[in-house]
Amino acid sequence: MELLKDAPPGYEAIAKAFAMAQLLPTTHQLGVQIGLVYDGVLFARCRLDGSRQVSFLSEHLRELGWREHLLGGDDEMFGCDMLFSHPADPAVQDDDPSFIRKPAVELWPAGTAHAER
Repeated sequence: MELLKDAPPGYEAIAKAFAMAQLLPTTHQLGVQIGLVYDGVLFARCRLDGSRQVSFLSEHLRELGWREHLLGGDDEMFGCDMLFSHPADPAVQDDDPSFIRKPAVELWPAGTAHAER
C-alpha cells in the first residue's frame, strides 16, 4: 500500500488486511487500483491482482465501517477502480444509492424455498 498523505486513525488494520490480501493466490492479473480517501483527499492507494484479493480487502474494509464506491468519473474516483472513504468523512457524500454499495437485500425470507410454487 502506497501512502500519499498521513494516515487516519485505524490505518494499521487496513494495512494488515492489505498485506493478507496480497498473500492470496491469483489466477489472473487484474490490476485493480484501490484508493483510500479521508477528508476528501486520497491518502493511500494499492493495486491487487486477483478477485479473491479484492474481495478479501473489500470485505474487511466494509467490516471496519469504510464506505465502498464503485462508480464515478475519474475526478470522483481519483483514477481508481474502487474507492473507500473513511466512515467519519463528511467530504465524500452522495445520495445516489447506485454509487454507494448497499448491503444485499434478502429476496426470500429465511427458510422459504422459492421452488415451492
